[in-house]
Amino acid sequence: MVIREQPFIQLFSSKEYSLFWLAALFSNIGMWALIYGRLWLMRTMTDSETLLGLVSSANLMPVLLFSIFGGVIADKYNRLKILQTTRLFFALVTLLTGLLIFNNNMNPAILIIISIITGCLLAIDIPSRASMIAKLVKKEYLAVGISMYSIVFGVSGIIGPSLFHPIVQKFGLDGLFFIIGISYVLTFFTLIKMNASIHSVQKESINSVQKENNKQSVVSDLLSGVRYLLSNKIIRNITFIGLLVGVTAGSNEVLLPALTTDLLDGDSETYGQLLLFGGVSGLLSTTFLILYGQKINMYIFYFVFGTIISISLIILGTNLGIDNIFIVFSIMSFAKVIFNTLSSTIIQSNVEEKFRGRVMSINQLSWGSAALGALMVGYLAEIISIKFAFQFIGLSSFFIIIFGAMLTVSIILKQK
Repeated sequence: MVIREQPFIQLFSSKEYSLFWLAALFSNIGMWALIYGRLWLMRTMTDSETLLGLVSSANLMPVLLFSIFGGVIADKYNRLKILQTTRLFFALVTLLTGLLIFNNNMNPAILIIISIITGCLLAIDIPSRASMIAKLVKKEYLAVGISMYSIVFGVSGIIGPSLFHPIVQKFGLDGLFFIIGISYVLTFFTLIKMNASIHSVQKESINSVQKENNKQSVVSDLLSGVRYLLSNKIIRNITFIGLLVGVTAGSNEVLLPALTTDLLDGDSETYGQLLLFGGVSGLLSTTFLILYGQKINMYIFYFVFGTIISISLIILGTNLGIDNIFIVFSIMSFAKVIFNTLSSTIIQSNVEEKFRGRVMSINQLSWGSAALGALMVGYLAEIISIKFAFQFIGLSSFFIIIFGAMLTVSIILKQK
């Protein structure tokens, strides 16, 4: 097969997908700093692991609570226009953060408030963003399209850590947030160039069933989305696994600043290097999915790499894990990208279009559920130890993955 016939090359022949991918690249570089930059900022203001957990929870709790409302909005209104609006506000909030740091007005309470605001924006942003890919690619290219979209996480995971320490050292944390604010501005202008009519719900809501849905209350829309999810056993099972793994394994990132300072005796350079290893591994795993994503069994790889994440976390809670931190963290990051990408692919491949926004918003709760885990993990790390916290979330997620695998196999066998 010649290069130009490769599915990922075909995807980029589409102007709309190319612009969406480029906007995602700018955006995820920004999101990287909002998450990891704020954690490091909090670490510079306090030694409390509990407050590290709190700033992470403040960002993710609105996603957990309101993401499904964002799904209703995504199914009722133009998803591209929603995305344009949220990205503009992300730019403003990030630039404001840099300004507060520059003027020495930043403190833990203000940082938590800012995290809550960005969390509310994410609750609206994520369902629309996750639902747009299916409109930009053919169904047979969906897995590759999602994998290509996921590659921006790997790329931003390399660019961000590579620049983190040099930027902080030369321009300070305020400079970091100013630069990230600019990346969101670039995202906004890239999205402006896309064709909004493709994502117009009004055009597609011609039949009587969808017209009736538009008359329903928000509560009715929510309930219909939940009923649909619960009726589809595969979607239901993958969603609940994601929620529980989010609470456990998904909350590990809150420990990285504490691990850097307390167990590695490092600084922002060490922190950046650790994230860089994770970014490179994420890019490698995404490349693997682009090349072989259409050939692998999604379900087998989903559970195998979920198990690898759990085992990696358990090892990080031992001296062996700390002594080989960069290797173990790289393996875990490689597995994490595959696990999360396949989760989205499985659900996107099974959901009906009219429920896509609501179902994807519920699926994204797996990310928001880390808000609950972040508080728990931060507290455990502070009152017991960082190593114990890693072991706890590793063991918990391991049993969740194993039980979920057995249940999913049972569902698939019954369907056959």
